[in-house]
Amino acid sequence: MSNTTLTAPAQGDAAGKPTPNEPGRTVGLGTLAGRMARQGGLLAVIVVMVIGFGIAKPFFLDSSNLMNVLLQSAVVGILALGQTYVLITGGIDLSIGSTVAVTAVCAGLFSHSMPPALAILGALVVGALCGLVNGLLITVTKITPFIVTLGTMSIYAGLALIIAGGQAVYGIPTGFQDALAGGIAGIPIPVFLFVVLTIVSALVLKYTLFGEYLIAIGGNSEVARLAGIRVGRHTASAYVVAGAGAGLAGAILTARLGAADPTLGADLLLTAIAATVMGGTKLAGGEGSMVGAAFGAVLIATLTAGLTSLNVQAFYQQVAVGAAIILALLVDQAARARKA
Repeated sequence: MSNTTLTAPAQGDAAGKPTPNEPGRTVGLGTLAGRMARQGGLLAVIVVMVIGFGIAKPFFLDSSNLMNVLLQSAVVGILALGQTYVLITGGIDLSIGSTVAVTAVCAGLFSHSMPPALAILGALVVGALCGLVNGLLITVTKITPFIVTLGTMSIYAGLALIIAGGQAVYGIPTGFQDALAGGIAGIPIPVFLFVVLTIVSALVLKYTLFGEYLIAIGGNSEVARLAGIRVGRHTASAYVVAGAGAGLAGAILTARLGAADPTLGADLLLTAIAATVMGGTKLAGGEGSMVGAAFGAVLIATLTAGLTSLNVQAFYQQVAVGAAIILALLVDQAARARKA
């Protein structure tokens, strides 16, 4: 992914208005090399962790265990991809955990009366609608994304409980579970979807106008507007994508657990944001990496699984994961300071 440079129209323009031409884009080799180095660094850390945990507990290197680590990272990774779209615009979506809860419940209820494909699609639509509400509230009211999504986080969490009647939805049909908890050529479907979505999202961000516009909006929304970019529409679209990703995550969790828990998703928000930021996405917007977000999710899952294999208690795991996130951000901040 490259830097985006927007140029406002010359003052001598006959109409005196900005033209909606495609913004110029410049690619700095140093910046590109820095991003590749950051992603390579994350991958190296993952490899070192796998080897280290494997030495301590040889079973950690079993193919089935490594695949389980990827499976654990899939849901967080899918959420991190959606969050990356939002963070790149300079926004944030605090409601994705609650959106997962709503869509998980809806997926569970849909599965009782719909074919698996339609139930999954229904969960995606519900998630996208939650994202659309976020996007419209932000772009129409001009209230900061943090405040808007903090409010919708509470609303969606309440809706999940209301829709589910305050209890988990059980009796998920086997067909629905197999559709998202099964495997393709030995690869769990959630992992397959995670990999495909990472590739697609990386291509969208790097090679499409939509990706370029999101970067431009995050860099300077006013300059983007003057360049003819429909800032409100593209910003709202980013939240829709994030919501749809949360919808898919909710459906996957319902299929894997065989039940839909309306309190699900509370722990997913911070983990998804952490994976995104660890991958090189700036909280201030204007820069992000889909591959980096994916690596961030895998790193967190690897650390958690490794500590579990060492019988480290859950509350110590939380401390370790938090420390790893802070360390990664400090290293990234130091690297950016050296480049500046």
